[in-house]
Amino acid sequence: MKKPLSAIDVRNGKQGAGSVPDRAVERERLMLLVLRRYISRLPEKIWFRAMLFSVGAIAAAAAAEWVGPLIPYEADLEIASGSVGDILTILASSMLAVIAFSVSIMVSAYGSATSTATPRTIALMLADDRSQNALSTFLGTFLFSIVGIIGLSAGYYDDQGRIILFFATIAVIVIISGTLINWIQQLSTFGRMNDLIERVEQATSKALRWHGQHPYLNAQPPVEVPEDALPVRCDIASGVVTSIDMGQLQETASQQDVTVHLIIHPGKLIYPARPLLYLSGEGAKAADMQPFRDSILVEHDRSFDQDPRFGLVVLSEIASRALSPAVNDPGTAISVLDSGLRCFEVLAEASAEPKEAKYSRVHGPEIAVEDLFTDFFIKIARDGAGIVEVQQRVQLCLLALAQSWPDLFASAAADASRNALARALDTIVHKADTKDLKARSQKVADCCDE
Repeated sequence: MKKPLSAIDVRNGKQGAGSVPDRAVERERLMLLVLRRYISRLPEKIWFRAMLFSVGAIAAAAAAEWVGPLIPYEADLEIASGSVGDILTILASSMLAVIAFSVSIMVSAYGSATSTATPRTIALMLADDRSQNALSTFLGTFLFSIVGIIGLSAGYYDDQGRIILFFATIAVIVIISGTLINWIQQLSTFGRMNDLIERVEQATSKALRWHGQHPYLNAQPPVEVPEDALPVRCDIASGVVTSIDMGQLQETASQQDVTVHLIIHPGKLIYPARPLLYLSGEGAKAADMQPFRDSILVEHDRSFDQDPRFGLVVLSEIASRALSPAVNDPGTAISVLDSGLRCFEVLAEASAEPKEAKYSRVHGPEIAVEDLFTDFFIKIARDGAGIVEVQQRVQLCLLALAQSWPDLFASAAADASRNALARALDTIVHKADTKDLKARSQKVADCCDE
C-alpha cells in the first residue's frame, strides 16, 4: 500500500477556513480513516489471502495429532500411515516449482498489460480472485507439506495422528488438483487484451450502475450554494479523491446542524486552495470543519470503486494505445467502443430506476453525461480521427445510445457526434468516406431533434 498523503506539517501549520484542530486529534482521525480504508481493501491483496490459506494449512497439519485421539477406534491402516511422509515430500517439492512458475507467469502478465494496454489495469489484475486463490492454494499446500514432514520427522504424530494426516493429505491433493485445472484454464486468457478489456468493463459497469441508482452519491440533488455558505477547503497536499464517506458527512451535519453542499466527487484532483464542500445553516459559523475533511479520503491514484469516470478513461487509454502509429490496431479500438457502449447501457438501465436518497442533509455533486462522453468517445475520436472504421463505430455507438435512451443521451450524443465528425473531416479526404460519416452523424443529430 502506498503511503497515504499526510495532513501533518504539509502547510506549515496554516489551516483553511475554520478552527485549527489539535494536532494529536488530527493525527488520530487521519490514522483511523486510513486504517479503515486499508482494512476494507485487504481482500484485494494477494498476500492477505495467501496468509489465510497458509495459516489454515499449518493449523490443519498441526491439528492431526489432536484429532487422532478423538477417533473412537484404532484404524488398521499401516500402509497409509507409512506412506504419508513420501506423499508430503512429493507435494512439497512439486508445489515449490508450481509457485515459482505461477509467480513468473503473473509478473509476465502484469508487464504485458502495462506495455500493450495501460498500467491502470494492473490494479484489477492484482485483485483477481482466481489468481489469488490459485497462488494461495499452492502456497498453503507447500506449507502444509513442510509442517507435516517436520512433524513426522520429530515424532509429533502417533499412529492415529498419522492416519488423520494421511486423509488430510488426500483432501489437499483433491483441492490442489481442481485448482490446477482451473489455473491452467485461466492462464490461456490471463493478461490478454480481451481479458483486460473485460476486466475494465466489469469494474466500470459496476461503478456506473451504482452511480445510476444513486446519481448524487445517495444524497440530495445539487442546489445553488447560498452566498453566506462557508467553504471547507483541503488542508493536505494535493491528491485525488478516492472515496467519500457519505454516512459520516450526514452524521456530522446532523450533529452540527448544518447543510452540506458537496462540490467534488471521487476522481477529482484537489489542492489546498480548492473547496471540497460548503456549509450552510445556523450552525455553519461555529462548525468544526475537520470532521467534514476527514470524510473525504485523498490518495495518490484514482480507483474504480466510486469513480465511474475513471473506468471510461482507462478504456479510452486502451483504445488510444491501440490506435498509436506504433501499434496500429483499430480492431482493439472497436472492441473498446463496443465495451463502452455496454457500460453506458448499464448506466441507462440503472438510471431508469434510481433509489431514494438516503442522506437528507447532504447535497451531492452531479456528473454530467457530457463529461462521461468526453472521457470516452471524444478521446477515441481524437486518436482515431484518420481511421474510417473507428469513426464509423463511434458514430454507430452514439446513434445506438441516442435512439435507445433519447432523454438521457440524445443531446450529449449529438454534441459528441459533431465533435467526432469535425475531427474526422480534418484528416479523412476520400469523398465516399466523408459522405458516409456525415450521414451517420446526421442520424445522431436527428435523434436530438425528435
